[in-house]
Amino acid sequence: MTTSPEVAMEPVFAPGVPDGVRRLYEHRPELFVAVGAPRPKRETSWSVAPGNTFGTLLVWLAVCVGGWILALIVMAATLPTDVAAWAAVVLAGVAVVATGGILAKSMTEDRGHKAVRQQYGKYLLPEDFDDEAARVLGRAQRAVRTVLEATVTRQGLLDDVKNELVLPEQLWDIAQVLREQTVLRARQQEIARGTTTAELDAVLGPQRRALALSADAIKRKVELLERYADRVRSADAALRAEAALDDGDRYIELLARTEPAGDTAVVEGFSDEARALKDTLARSINAARDAGRTLALPE
Repeated sequence: MTTSPEVAMEPVFAPGVPDGVRRLYEHRPELFVAVGAPRPKRETSWSVAPGNTFGTLLVWLAVCVGGWILALIVMAATLPTDVAAWAAVVLAGVAVVATGGILAKSMTEDRGHKAVRQQYGKYLLPEDFDDEAARVLGRAQRAVRTVLEATVTRQGLLDDVKNELVLPEQLWDIAQVLREQTVLRARQQEIARGTTTAELDAVLGPQRRALALSADAIKRKVELLERYADRVRSADAALRAEAALDDGDRYIELLARTEPAGDTAVVEGFSDEARALKDTLARSINAARDAGRTLALPE
């Protein structure tokens, strides 16, 4: 299942997936396995490339043994017998410990692969969706990102909506439904290939209508997210405008120094704009909160 290049969407993670696994995708996306693929198995050097691993160990053992014998000869010729004997024992111990470490590493699973394997099924990749589902999910992701990155959100002005909890749950729920729609659409296309009959149409007709109803319902849910994001953007704009008004005193001082006898209407307008903007900001915040509450998950 692939999506077209123009579709902009990112992987979706279940709310409980650790942040480390999410960040891992940015550096090692090849580790992640689409939910439509077989579940990944535990991988070590022995399971992936047993021949290479065994060969590497043989070379290491040959180097250790050969180096120890050469060192023993040199020490026997240059050091007292007791010192040479103790040195030989120490070198042998170091070689054994190093060999044990290499053996343990060859039998240990890569941390990144292990994390991804354990979280399999708790993330969905772009290839898990067809083009139609990917477009809808991309819209939902943009809306959620807009809300979570907004200044009004970071400053806690929308805390009562609980965006950090609700929105990831909403996004994961939408992604799971879109994944199921993708699978069923592909299944319908596969069944519909070839000759159609009245019996086949009788079965596929209701299924197509059910799929269309589900698709419409998800689109409405995404539109609610987008409407919320629009409200948050408006509140953000009002907040930025209010921050710009903080510079009002500097402009008043500038005019007083350069136009002492000039038109005072501009200066007087600052206070009027400040009052109007406070009302606008309050309305924008309330509108964003009301839109956000419509997304609240059932208890």
